[in-house]
Amino acid sequence: MAFKDVLDAASGGDSHAQNAIGYIYFEGNGVEKNLDKAFIWFDLSARQGDAEGQCNLGFMLTHGYGANINFEEAFDLYKKSAEQGYVRAQFNLAHAYSDGIGTKQNWEEALKWYTVASDNGSILACYRLGVMKEEGRGIPKDEKEAAVYYEKCFKEGYDKAGYRLGRMFLEGRGVNKDIKKASVYFIKSAENGSVESMCQLGKMSLSGEGMVKSRINAIKWLKKASARGSEEAKEILAAIR
Repeated sequence: MAFKDVLDAASGGDSHAQNAIGYIYFEGNGVEKNLDKAFIWFDLSARQGDAEGQCNLGFMLTHGYGANINFEEAFDLYKKSAEQGYVRAQFNLAHAYSDGIGTKQNWEEALKWYTVASDNGSILACYRLGVMKEEGRGIPKDEKEAAVYYEKCFKEGYDKAGYRLGRMFLEGRGVNKDIKKASVYFIKSAENGSVESMCQLGKMSLSGEGMVKSRINAIKWLKKASARGSEEAKEILAAIR
């Protein structure tokens, strides 16, 4: 549908079209990027009860895009959207509860909404559940269950979960200790872009733990991690040199 057709529908009061126009201005897709206009259109959509529009307006208010930051209003919008079943809002609402953003910290509600979002397909929510279980954040610690969540996320290509799984196999937490399996997770997640795994592979290559001891291989991985901002990798490289 052409921009003019979408704009006509939005101007006529179609909440989905209003949200779509908001996206177009937010991303600068075929028009000059304009966060103020994006905010206006998301606001119009949200006022009509559009779940996606509510979530997008909440995001704008959370980051101060097109308006002053207002965490409390953003929280209310995420809640309205989440209760309509919008998955991204369910995750954002859970995050607000876990970090006390725009509301009082409430781990019980955070767990509830992360679970709902995860069940509805949010890999980020699934990962956060793993972290909560692994670290015992607001709930009883359960590393075995955390490993199950991480495995599910990693199968969907979430590299941070691969690093977490690698650490658990390396240290024998929640799973049987298996250094070779740990190195496999580190390699796969590093290839997908995990800086933490790159650094870990560098350290393992230096020590020969779980893989062939190789200074050359260690430097290769550490350079990759360093180039992506790992301070630990930079320090190790400096020490090697």
